[in-house]
Amino acid sequence: MIDFNIILLYMVLVCPLGVFCHGMKNYGPHGETDHVHTKETPCDVCPRYGRCVPKVQCPAHVRPASYNPSCHLDGDHIGVCCFTGSGHAAESERTSRASVSINVDDVKISHNRSRHKLKEWLARSEKLLERSSDTVVNTSAPSFGHHLSMVTYDKRADSLGRGALMNLFAAQELRARDALSEEQLSLGFAEHTDGPFCPPTPSCPTPPSQFRSLGGECNNPSIPSWGAVNTGFERLLPPAYNDGVWEMRRSTIGITLPSGRAVSIALVLEGSHPSPTHNLMFMQFGQFVAHDISAGVVFGIGNGSAISCCVGDGEGFLPLELQHWACAPIATDPQDPFFGHFRHTCLNFVRAQLAPASDCSVGYAKQMNGATHYPDLSHLYGSSPEKFGSLRGPGGLLNTFNDYGRELPPLTVREECLTAKDGAACFESGDNHGNQLISLTVLHTIWTREHNRIARVLTKLNPGWNEELVFLETRRIVQAEYQHIIFNEWLPLLLGPEIVQMFKLAPSAGYSSTYDPLVNPSLTAEFAAAAMRFGHSIVDGKIQIQSPHSHDVYETISIPEVMFQPSRMRLRRFLDQLLNGLSWQPMQNVDPFLTEGLTSYLFRGGNPYGIDLAAINIQRGRDYGLRSYNDYRRLCGLPPFVDFSQFPPRAAQRLASVYNSPKDIDLWVGGLLEEPVDGGILGPTFAHIIADQFSRLKIGDRYFYEYGSDVNPGAFTSSQLAEIKKVTLSRIICDNRDGIELMAQPPDALLRADLPGNAPVPCESTLIPAMNLIKFKEQ
Repeated sequence: MIDFNIILLYMVLVCPLGVFCHGMKNYGPHGETDHVHTKETPCDVCPRYGRCVPKVQCPAHVRPASYNPSCHLDGDHIGVCCFTGSGHAAESERTSRASVSINVDDVKISHNRSRHKLKEWLARSEKLLERSSDTVVNTSAPSFGHHLSMVTYDKRADSLGRGALMNLFAAQELRARDALSEEQLSLGFAEHTDGPFCPPTPSCPTPPSQFRSLGGECNNPSIPSWGAVNTGFERLLPPAYNDGVWEMRRSTIGITLPSGRAVSIALVLEGSHPSPTHNLMFMQFGQFVAHDISAGVVFGIGNGSAISCCVGDGEGFLPLELQHWACAPIATDPQDPFFGHFRHTCLNFVRAQLAPASDCSVGYAKQMNGATHYPDLSHLYGSSPEKFGSLRGPGGLLNTFNDYGRELPPLTVREECLTAKDGAACFESGDNHGNQLISLTVLHTIWTREHNRIARVLTKLNPGWNEELVFLETRRIVQAEYQHIIFNEWLPLLLGPEIVQMFKLAPSAGYSSTYDPLVNPSLTAEFAAAAMRFGHSIVDGKIQIQSPHSHDVYETISIPEVMFQPSRMRLRRFLDQLLNGLSWQPMQNVDPFLTEGLTSYLFRGGNPYGIDLAAINIQRGRDYGLRSYNDYRRLCGLPPFVDFSQFPPRAAQRLASVYNSPKDIDLWVGGLLEEPVDGGILGPTFAHIIADQFSRLKIGDRYFYEYGSDVNPGAFTSSQLAEIKKVTLSRIICDNRDGIELMAQPPDALLRADLPGNAPVPCESTLIPAMNLIKFKEQ
């Protein structure tokens, strides 16, 4: 007989406020429902101290064994009760598992074989260098431009990458010996399995510094490597490596996935769909943010030269005996509608550098982030002592190139640009990527000027400060301005008000109290290799230079003509002209349409062809082990697509022409096919992945600009914080323009200047408020 008193007691304990918990559907690997609880009312309070979070922030909820009742996030949104944080295992799996215990002999064998294998690989790499005419990319080839966009000059990255390979080899060996199962690897149950390489632990000052470290280390005293440069991207879901460790994903039926170029031709079309609201500055600021927090690093050969995987620049695949072990070239059809004209059947592609786990453990491959994971302007200031030293100038300023009275970023001595004629400019930046696109160089310029503008004011306000203090205080203020613009202006226009509310991303009225030392702020692979790459869809293939008075277009610049060719910055009127143009010119909508400047002519230099960025994105997602698009829909609480007919007819036909099943669709491709969320420009899958990331970057960053002295060692006073929250991107532009042609600016710098209510106003207008730096005078 059923004891209803026991049932009633259980319900009261589980839902203390009398609101019964509603279990959620858990989808199995093929989209079927594993179990469904029939109660309809979500919890107001989660049982057993669970936290109510958006579904994307509780990966365990998609596990068949999980129990994650639904709950009220706020008055409008439903989340899930999470008991496992960002861990991948369900609660029952975590509590019932025994700790991984591996035979000592297996560990010794794996370590020895790992060291031997690394030695073999490095010797093979050196041997290939003897055939450099075949194995190294020609500096005039488009693939060299791609290499420049992903190269790092940080010497620490190479040694860490080799250590990561050793630990990876150890994982492969233990997996082959059945000492570790694929599930143990994927769910992180091998965290106590030491690898043969252990990265050095950051040395943190006591008491903690009031200023952010250069490399992002020591933000969290308990785990000082979180968010640091040269550490690995984390995961929303376990990777889909074919061997569970590093081998690239295959189709669900075991065959090779379609070529990234084939998918690009079928699904990523040429077309122009201008945004009715957002301007090209929105796109450019987004790329500026992306470069600051995410910098994938590729393997190099010898002293870091670009690896070639193709004969010539694409005439065919190099023979396997000449291919570097990091090669994963993309096949192109001999009848390719573009590359076929040049008899290219191979697109060069080099796999990403790996990073070791901070706890020395073995596990699946994690790709290295060559930037700090935090929005801290590391691409302006550098993230290594060497780079930092080269960028600093006297008096607390950043170094600049004085071009007849105009401050531009300093010139670089490296061959980083495609034009090397006398008088051609090639600029230095904190990440070596500031020359990639000339509109990006413009943003590097105005933020460099912003640092120097504030430093000069602080020097006058505080004559007792030495130049070290001036520099660090200025950097702290500029970083805060930048973070405020991201969260106050850019994210709301990207995600829409509902997603911003759901993930609590809006700035607070005063100090924020959301810091959680248990949240890892590090970027996820899904964010870096797929969701944040939505930005490639919103690029316009041409930059328009407009008249400052009539706004008629009097010059149009093709984007491939100004990639790694920033010499136009030396034209006196150009910076103002381009800033004006970015305000008026619409960006493209987020959709599966890319300009041919990115799919045919990217990094072309003087060649009649370039590379295909869409194909590269697809292959990069597979390199990172990203799961299929459907898996991330489930993670976000969306139903998976079980048949191509569920897509719009044109998309369904094109998808079916390349993919064997909807279960094979790449995340980047699927995300671009979605309709945007209300008030935003992204579909729900990308919106949730990006919102989750910026939530981590807020909640897990002790130095976030809104935190008070109870959290942040370098907290602003309440009056200083109030001044920082006045700052807008329009103010940054107005304060750092040349003032030759730009006299007015739309109040919202990220929306089209022809929108009602956003007409340009004089830079002196109160509609573009200014920060009062007197609040930063030392009392």
